[in-house]
Amino acid sequence: MINTTTCLAHITRLLVGWIILILSNTHLLSAQNADQLHPNVIFILVDDLGYGDVNFNLPEGEEFRNPYVRTPNLAKLAGESLVLRHHYAASPVCSPSRAGLLTGRTPTRHNINLYIRDNRDDDLIFLPGREVTIAEVLQSAGYQTAIFGKWHLNGADWEDPKSWNGWTGSFPKQQGFEAGMVSKENPHFTRLLKTNTQKHPGDFFSVNGKPLGPIKGYTSDIITEAATSWLEKQRDTSCLFFLYLPYDAVHIRVAAADEYVNRYNTGDARKDAYYANITHLDAAIGRLLNNLDSLGLTDNTLLFFSSDNGPDVLKKWEATYYCYGTSYPLVGQKYQLYEGGIRVPGLVRWPGKIAPGISDAPNSTLDILPTLCALVGQPQPAGRALDGVSILSHLISRKSIERERPLYWQFEDPREFVTVGEGYNRRLDGSQQVDKPSPAVAIRAGNYVLRGFQTEEFTLPTQYTLYDIVNDPKEQQELSEVESDLFASLKQKLINMYQEVNAERIKTATAIKQKISQVER
Repeated sequence: MINTTTCLAHITRLLVGWIILILSNTHLLSAQNADQLHPNVIFILVDDLGYGDVNFNLPEGEEFRNPYVRTPNLAKLAGESLVLRHHYAASPVCSPSRAGLLTGRTPTRHNINLYIRDNRDDDLIFLPGREVTIAEVLQSAGYQTAIFGKWHLNGADWEDPKSWNGWTGSFPKQQGFEAGMVSKENPHFTRLLKTNTQKHPGDFFSVNGKPLGPIKGYTSDIITEAATSWLEKQRDTSCLFFLYLPYDAVHIRVAAADEYVNRYNTGDARKDAYYANITHLDAAIGRLLNNLDSLGLTDNTLLFFSSDNGPDVLKKWEATYYCYGTSYPLVGQKYQLYEGGIRVPGLVRWPGKIAPGISDAPNSTLDILPTLCALVGQPQPAGRALDGVSILSHLISRKSIERERPLYWQFEDPREFVTVGEGYNRRLDGSQQVDKPSPAVAIRAGNYVLRGFQTEEFTLPTQYTLYDIVNDPKEQQELSEVESDLFASLKQKLINMYQEVNAERIKTATAIKQKISQVER
């Protein structure tokens, strides 16, 4: 339902904001004034898109220039955006990454360490209702909020209407999304959740829990069409909006229309299918962007583009024989805390406010919630540790990003595989798993990445490696002995973070078990 009072308040704020902009006599706002001119906000999150899975056609550098993939709409968007070359997801796998993005908090704090399984995790692992999401922050500022796409933040029984208003608080509407359509995990052929698909899905729900039944078409198109229909209604209300678009492409099982498949002829039909899936997604995003233009919404819309983690691993199981993603020139992929598992393509566009260009400042999806709090003048959620910081000043005026603590990742189920191929054909081979330690904890501070290796999960690392990934991007010189003082300092910071995060993880898990014993299941 549209709140007329809220919309009128928004109109007033917009008029004030534009007066400020005119008086400032500049096209670039200072961070201090930016929060007086509230934009619409769109966050596009794609699934399993690798650092090397796009061709932005940038004028410099070897990043984002995959010659085998066609992404003309994303290339156009990149030319209009600040391109984030050191942009990180919150986790190397799906559910934790989404939890981190929406809350600004390391997902292990929520006891979400791995992807949530459709029919096995029940109400044991989920995003707790007490967490405050981006949608709730912007809703408090009077924004209309919507989600179209993949949720993947609980394992509850979506067939039970009671779940949608249940004690976990882990459903989209309970987390601040007023409208939209969602799938529990990746869309499936049916609500039995046995085989996921990007073609003719049968398990989308409204945010009120109404099954929408089988829908003809491809999920990238279905999500885009539903979102653009909602956008048209928002234009008519003059209300500001937050639109979250978690596409399920290019996660397996990939599917693309023939018009995209026929654009590729690599000699490998499965590789053609993967590349076509990327191009199909690119076309859907292009239609969304064109719709923003036609509705006159582009100039006052802050748009983010990101991926939830690095590319999936080829041949890891039957469906991943189509996973020809790459993180080139980075090392590592999904399930790993190497750069290629967590560093992903990132774009930010706000015409006239954020100048197009390239940023090499380390940033994370954990920074989105604090940034939006600063933008719309809302306080950061109280009573909890946030692991991200506002990067608003950096986006608008390229000021350095100030952090009291390093960026932090924790993933307790890391995996190692053999690497095959060269350049943009380099990827992991999931049929050749390697029995050797893989990092379970990592931090980044400035140019440096410190990774910790465990002998047992949820215990402090026993070994560490330190690299300068800016001056040594191929990680050929390990620095723990050369930079012994720095190593000791970063190691202590990692240990402190690990102990803090895991204390909260245990507290969260204990509270859930206690609640389960009190609730009729």
